[in-house]
Amino acid sequence: MDTENEDLGFIKINYDNFKNSLDNFNNSHIVISDTIANKANDLINNYNCFVSNYDARSLWEKKKIIASNKTVTKTRPHIIYVDFSDETKCKKEFISYLNKLTDLNKETIYNKISSFVSKINDDIKILLFDVLINFIKSSNNNIYIDVLYLFDDDYIKTNITRFYNNYLTQNEWLPKEIKTEYKNIFDEENYDIYCEYVKIKKTTLSMLKGLCLILKKLNKTDIIDIIIHNIFNDLNEYIFKNEYKHLTELLLDELAILIENVPSQENINNISMINTDNLDNSTKFKINNIVDKYK
Repeated sequence: MDTENEDLGFIKINYDNFKNSLDNFNNSHIVISDTIANKANDLINNYNCFVSNYDARSLWEKKKIIASNKTVTKTRPHIIYVDFSDETKCKKEFISYLNKLTDLNKETIYNKISSFVSKINDDIKILLFDVLINFIKSSNNNIYIDVLYLFDDDYIKTNITRFYNNYLTQNEWLPKEIKTEYKNIFDEENYDIYCEYVKIKKTTLSMLKGLCLILKKLNKTDIIDIIIHNIFNDLNEYIFKNEYKHLTELLLDELAILIENVPSQENINNISMINTDNLDNSTKFKINNIVDKYK
């Protein structure tokens, strides 16, 4: 075979030879079989290159234009403008960072948050603190708690002081709606109400866990002691009233968290001295669980 006519395995046919063969065929009276005719129609209907008016160069140019447009669109930079004096925009931007935050990308997101908060005024920062607290309430994950320490020290001290003072004055360890609306929730017919109670309880415990971590980091364990004292007072009020079992068990769960963060033999002794004779089994279990842990 002539190597000059060889090109990557393709067989090249001289144009004149092909034209002569086509003319001879057109002038003949050969009848094309149905099988060949059907195959030809199939090729024409499914592949553009077999259409008589097919323009390969034109099609190739169109493809290049389309590809070029796609490339431009794909690499076009997206510029997001944030007005650092606009409360709504700043709040929205901050929430978007918190929503994206994971253990895997936290360093990158923390850097973005640090840059972001350095540009906003103190009034807006206060709003962002409240947003952050709501994330901690939903999940006391350290990745959200650590965001607090991306702000300056004065900001942390001022807002945490404001928060725990409000926590103490409003008795937030015992939400008002739980005290008034969730009696008899352990009855089977109150299943929906029980589910709502569980949601509130989960949020309350998450916030307490987060608050303990923050107060310990700020060397404010004296505030934890105050919370423990207040919870013991409430526990003594409700523990022997059957209709307040839901409050008793929430308070015991909170004491377990608090004592774990600030272990105190005095507090453990106070729990072990509770007379459990007339208490529900689940309440007894919670008490014994705390005491046994520190034997």
